[in-house]
Amino acid sequence: MIRLKIWTIIKQMHCMLFFIFVLFSACSLTNLAYADKKLESVTLQLKWFHQFQFAGYYAALEKGFYEDEGLDVTILERDLKFNPVDQVLNGSADFGVTNSELLLHYLKGKPVVLLSSIFQHSPLVFLSKTSPLVHSPHGFFGKKVLMNSASQDIELRSMLQREEISLNEIDLIDKYASPEDYLDPDIDIIAAYITNEPYYLNINNIPYSTIYPSTYGVDFYGDSLFTSLKRTKKNPDQVRRFVRASLKGWKYALEHQSELIEIIINKFGSLKSKNHLIYEAGKVKELISADLVKIGHTNPGRWQSIANSFEDLEMISNSEDFSNFFFDPNVGRYEIEKNTVTYISLLFLLFVVILFFMLALTRKLKIEVNTRIDIEERLKKSEQYYRSLFQNTGAATIIINENMLIKHCNDNFAILYGRKREDIEKTITLKDFVADEDIHRICRYHEARSRDSKSVPNRYDFKFVSADGEFKNIHVYIDLISGSTDRVASLIDMTEKVKTQEILIQTEKMISVGGLAAGMAHEINNPLAGILHGSQNILRRLSPDYKNNTKIASDVGCTFEDINSYLEQRGVLRMIRGIQSSGERAAEIVKNMLEFSRRSDSGRTSCDLNSIFEDTIDIVSCDYDLIKKYDFKHTQIIRDYAEESHMVSCFKTEIEQVLLNLIKNAAYAMYEISHQRSPKLTLRTKVEKEFIIIEVEDNGPGMPEDVRKRVFEPFFTTKLPGSGTGLGLSVSYFIITQNHKGLFEVESEVGKGTKFSIKLPRIRSIPIKNG
Repeated sequence: MIRLKIWTIIKQMHCMLFFIFVLFSACSLTNLAYADKKLESVTLQLKWFHQFQFAGYYAALEKGFYEDEGLDVTILERDLKFNPVDQVLNGSADFGVTNSELLLHYLKGKPVVLLSSIFQHSPLVFLSKTSPLVHSPHGFFGKKVLMNSASQDIELRSMLQREEISLNEIDLIDKYASPEDYLDPDIDIIAAYITNEPYYLNINNIPYSTIYPSTYGVDFYGDSLFTSLKRTKKNPDQVRRFVRASLKGWKYALEHQSELIEIIINKFGSLKSKNHLIYEAGKVKELISADLVKIGHTNPGRWQSIANSFEDLEMISNSEDFSNFFFDPNVGRYEIEKNTVTYISLLFLLFVVILFFMLALTRKLKIEVNTRIDIEERLKKSEQYYRSLFQNTGAATIIINENMLIKHCNDNFAILYGRKREDIEKTITLKDFVADEDIHRICRYHEARSRDSKSVPNRYDFKFVSADGEFKNIHVYIDLISGSTDRVASLIDMTEKVKTQEILIQTEKMISVGGLAAGMAHEINNPLAGILHGSQNILRRLSPDYKNNTKIASDVGCTFEDINSYLEQRGVLRMIRGIQSSGERAAEIVKNMLEFSRRSDSGRTSCDLNSIFEDTIDIVSCDYDLIKKYDFKHTQIIRDYAEESHMVSCFKTEIEQVLLNLIKNAAYAMYEISHQRSPKLTLRTKVEKEFIIIEVEDNGPGMPEDVRKRVFEPFFTTKLPGSGTGLGLSVSYFIITQNHKGLFEVESEVGKGTKFSIKLPRIRSIPIKNG
C-alpha cells in the first residue's frame, strides 16, 4: 500500500516537472532569439584611471551582463585634459561616470541626464596630517590647505561655507594632489578620497585625522552614472539595458571582491598594488551602502538639497527646475518591458500549477500528518522543557562526554568562551579552555570521577582561557548525569569578584599608609622649618642688600666683596642655595602628603578628560626632561578618545599628576625594550553608564603577575636604585580611590605591554561633541 502511494506521488511529480520544463523552454526562446541580434557598440567614460572605484562596470563586461543585454561596451580611462561630462555631450562617449557636479552642469543648461547614483555618499574628505592634528574645520585658520577650488571638490567648499570659513582665511594651495603631497610635512590639511589617499598615510605610519563633510550637514552623492538627454530620447531602451547590466555588475563586484581585484590587475592594468585595491574595495562597499538601500538608488530630495548648496555658494541662480534631470521620474523603478510582462505571466501560471499539485499532495498526506502531530507535540514540549532548563540556569553550562568533548553548551557558555555554539559543540574539549597550570589537576579529577564520583570534589576553581586568549577565574560545579556516562558542568565567572577582593586589600593597605604618612609629615615639618629658616638667614647675612652686612665686614678688617668672592669661588653660596631649594622641595612634598590625608571637596571643578590628556602631553613633551631615560618625541602617541566626551568633577591638578606618573612610567618601561620595537603609547577615554574610563596603554615589556599585584604598594619599584622612590603609583592610587571615589586597575602581559585603567564617576550633563 505504501509503495503504491509513493509510486503515485512520483508519477505526479514527473508530470509537474515536465510541465515546468515546457514553460521555461518557452521563456528561454525569447532570450535565445534576442541573443542572436547584433550587439550594439557603446562606450563608457570613467572619471579616473582603472581601479576598484569602477569594479561594477568591469564585472558587467567580463561576466557577460552587457552582452546579455545586446551591448558591446568599451570602457575608457579618464583623459585629464577633458571633463567626462563634456566628452559625453560632444559624442566622444555614450555614457559617463562623475560626481554631484553633474547637477551643477545640468542647472547651468547642459543637457545631461542622471541614470543611477552608485555611491550613496561622496568619498571626498579632508585629512589633517601634521601635529597637532585638526579635528574640525574651525582648526583650518592659518593652516596650509591643499584643495582644488573648482567644481570637482564642491562638497568640501560647501562644508567650509556652512561653517562660515572663507578661502581667504586659510593658506589655500589650489591644485590636484599628488602622492608626494600626502607625505609633504609642509602641507597641514589636504583634500582626499577616503578610498585612496589614507592608504599612503597608513603604510607610511603617518598619524592623521579625517574631517567628513557629512558631519557638518553636507552629504552629497558620489560616483553617478549619466548620459545625454539626446540619447535618452533617441534610444531609451538601450539606456535601460545599459543601466540594468551595470547595476547587476555592481552587485556581482561587491559579492566577489577578490575576483574583481584580479581582473582589474590582469586585464585593465591598474597602477595600484593589490593591497591598495583591497583597501579601496572595503571603502567603496561602505560608500555604496548596498546593505541599506538598493544599488543605484537615488533620492530627488537629496539632489534638491545639493542644488540648494550650489545656490548658497552663488554658483547658480535657480535650483528649482528638475524636469529633465532624472531618466526615470519614479527613481530606481524602470519601465517594465513587454518580455518582462510575459515572464511574469508565465511565472504566475507556473505558481498556480504548483499550488494545485501541492494541494493534491497535501490532501493525501493529511491523514498521516495528523497521526504524528500529537507525538511530535509531546516530544517538542518535553524537549523545550529540558532545553529551557539548560539554557536558563543563569550559569555557563556544558555537557561533556567521558573523553572530555563538549556535546552541548548553552548561550552563556558560548558568550564566556567567545565563539558561537555551533563552533563549540562536538569540536571543543575541556583541555581547550583550561589554563596549562590547571589542566593536569582537572584531568586527574575527571579520571577519578569516572571511577568513583565520591572520591574527588564536585566543585573547584580553575583558570579559564577564552577563544581570544583572555584569562578568567572560574568556579565550576560538575556532576554525573543519571543513567549516562556524560557529565553536566556549570561554570560561574568569578573574575570580577577576585578583582574586587584585590582592590579591597589594596585599599586597606593605602588607608594604613595614609595615616602613617600623615604622622611622619607632621614630625618632619618642624626640623624642615628650622633648615629652611637657617638657610634663609645665612643668605640674608651674605647679601649686599643689607647695609649691616657691609659694616660688620669692615669692622673685622675685610671687605664684603672679598668675603663674597671667596664664598662664590669655594661654592659655598651654591651649596646654601641648594640646601634651600632641596628644603623647599621637601616642604612641598610634606605639604602634599598632608593634603592627601585631609582632602576636602573644595577646589573641585568640572573637567573634560580629553582636554586634560592633551594638557598632560604638552607638559611631558615640553616641561619635563625625559632625555636621560627616554626621548618622548620618538614615541608614537595614539589618541583613542571617546567621540562624545563627558564632564567629571575632579581636582584637575591631581588628575594631571596621575596621568603624568602613568605616562612617565610607560616611557621608562618602553625605553628598556626600544631596541626591539618602536615605542607606542595609547591614550584612551571611554564612556559607560556610570563611569568615564581613562586608559594608558603601552607596548613595553609588561609585568609578571607577582609584580602586577604590588605596583600600587608604597616604596615598591622595579627601577634601578636612585631611579625611583616607589611612591608615584601609590600616591596616584590614593588620589583616584580616596580623593575621587574612583577605581584604579592594571592589566599586563609579559612581552606585550601594560594597560592602566581609571574609572571616575560621571557628571550627568550634556555631552561635549569632539570635532
